[in-house]
Amino acid sequence: WIADAYHAGLSPAERRRVQKAFMSGQLHVVVATVAFGMGLDKPDVRGVVHYNMPKNFESYVQEIGRAGRDGELARCHLFLDPEGGDLHELRRHIYGDAVDLYAVKKLVQMVFSPCKCLELHQKHQDVVKVRKGLQSGRRVCYQHERAIPIQPTVEALDVREEGIETLLCYLELHPRRWLELLPPTYSSCRLMCYGGPRQLRAAARSSPPIAVALARERLVGRDHRGDTGSLEFDVVSLSDSMGWETALVKRALRQLQWDPRLRPDGHSEGKSGVVVEFGDLAFHLRAYGDLSDQELDSICHFLHRRVVTREKTALAQLRACVQAFQSVAFQTCGPHPADEEEERSSRLKALLSDYFEKEPIGQQGGCEEEEEEEEEEDLSDWESQIRSDVRRFLSIRHDEKFSGRAVARIFHGIGSPCFPAHIYGRDRRFWRKHLAFDFHRLARLATEEILATR
Repeated sequence: WIADAYHAGLSPAERRRVQKAFMSGQLHVVVATVAFGMGLDKPDVRGVVHYNMPKNFESYVQEIGRAGRDGELARCHLFLDPEGGDLHELRRHIYGDAVDLYAVKKLVQMVFSPCKCLELHQKHQDVVKVRKGLQSGRRVCYQHERAIPIQPTVEALDVREEGIETLLCYLELHPRRWLELLPPTYSSCRLMCYGGPRQLRAAARSSPPIAVALARERLVGRDHRGDTGSLEFDVVSLSDSMGWETALVKRALRQLQWDPRLRPDGHSEGKSGVVVEFGDLAFHLRAYGDLSDQELDSICHFLHRRVVTREKTALAQLRACVQAFQSVAFQTCGPHPADEEEERSSRLKALLSDYFEKEPIGQQGGCEEEEEEEEEEDLSDWESQIRSDVRRFLSIRHDEKFSGRAVARIFHGIGSPCFPAHIYGRDRRFWRKHLAFDFHRLARLATEEILATR
């Protein structure tokens, strides 16, 4: 048999070659990641072999569904790690998407930064001598346009970009529509005038956005009359303060580069000598700025509850997979009697059917408490060793700041934006050392040791 590989590390041309050869029948075996099966419409696939266990039944059914579409006999084989290594690896991926409450609170503070809408409204009420207060259920703020730079936020929260975007989507889909997500945008603007401060002042006279930007700079104590004629500002914040759409403000700023009124003396055509550059890709959204402390706390708990529920659901789905596959597995690779293979295959089909007909697994009250007790018992035997490893790790990297979750990630072999695998994975004394133990318990032990060193 001729076999070939298919994975993300290959060039697009090589992936196309492998897929074309497989679809045409020239290539019979492809060793691939699960992405290869997505959209694969080949009716005569005779077999699917899982070298590792899938993370849930949904993935498993989708992946084996590529075999035997022509109605002929097809076989699907799954290898289980007899030591349970697959379970630890898949749990590691689930914990890699987890977000703690501290990171959630920091994100909420960024998204719902306070505005002055309520203060201005109250002043207006005082001016017109109406002191009836706010009507019940009426919100003064009608949402502000905000930009949260992606890379600084990823580093500040130590959460991947897609994880942050998921949290923002949760808020957008909340019944109260706490925010509205907009397409990502470049939030910072740098304007340079080759004609110096004089040309910058001329630009302010012809362009309302520049006039407002200079006024905002003066309010915070920065005067640009004596500088080189450059100006940097948050274009989304500027647009919000003006009540303009960000796209209109950016277009007005770009037009400055060709504005004939700003051209140097004696130049009747060409560019104006003003350069406008946009940078810092950011999450772009509209959010309220007058939320009460109670509302902010409610949002934090809502987000954290969603994250915890998602994690528990994924773990429960993984446990259901493990139990089902182990219940029908052969202890050896075979060969086995045909009638016994058929019987076990029928049992697995029945388990799959039962799984999809029942209430979603995340809403069931399963055996989570029992498993947590088992893990707690297993961990208690190793607690002193784990604490010793944490102390040793912290002493070696005493010049770096770690949270308990960050240490647990390293001990589980989970890379993060601030602690990437290609750097911390080099030290095999700690990387993945305690993969077999409960992640959250590891994080608590690490936190206790971190606090003890302060």
